[in-house]
Amino acid sequence: MDTDPSRRPGAGSEGYAALKRHPFFMGVDWKNLRSQTPPKLVPDPASQTASPEREDAHGSSPWNPTHIGDSSAAHNDGHSAPSTPSESSSGSITRLASIDSFDSRWQQFLEPGESVLMISAVKKLQKITSKKVQLILTNKPKLIYVDPSKLVVKGNIIWSDNSNDLNVVVTSPSHFKICTPKKVLSFEDVKQRALVWKKAIETLQNR
Repeated sequence: MDTDPSRRPGAGSEGYAALKRHPFFMGVDWKNLRSQTPPKLVPDPASQTASPEREDAHGSSPWNPTHIGDSSAAHNDGHSAPSTPSESSSGSITRLASIDSFDSRWQQFLEPGESVLMISAVKKLQKITSKKVQLILTNKPKLIYVDPSKLVVKGNIIWSDNSNDLNVVVTSPSHFKICTPKKVLSFEDVKQRALVWKKAIETLQNR
């Protein structure tokens, strides 16, 4: 994760040989790697629960927002990467290990110890125009939208745990409004996650 690419493991003249000697890979038998039995993966408990869009018979959702984002971000693009088959069929979102795992561009908007709970490339709608922005929700909590081309914060939506001061109104699967006492911001999520955004914000308010 060194900011200087030339100092990263494997970037020097030795290439992969230097990377393989890193302490993280201690004990790995590289010569016989293909003949070895791969380790079994431990299922993620969070993946066993229902997705954010699904509710149980009582109308409640078991969703817990921990490092999530759309799969477009997971493909290091943030707004134009191809969808995965599972996303295309269900409109679900991909759980991420950390912000560094999908796009370091958004790291500059975080403070130490702060992590992204949800992120999407959306359109900010105005009366006759629209603007592509990256909408970011963090665990601080913080809710901002960023110009993805200039990488500057275009707006900071004042956070409140009080639904009278901050609430989300869903008008269609792809359209939602974030309402505060001073302004109402309209957004369009082309991947139809308006309800997911509403649940993400409300869950954080009720944490």
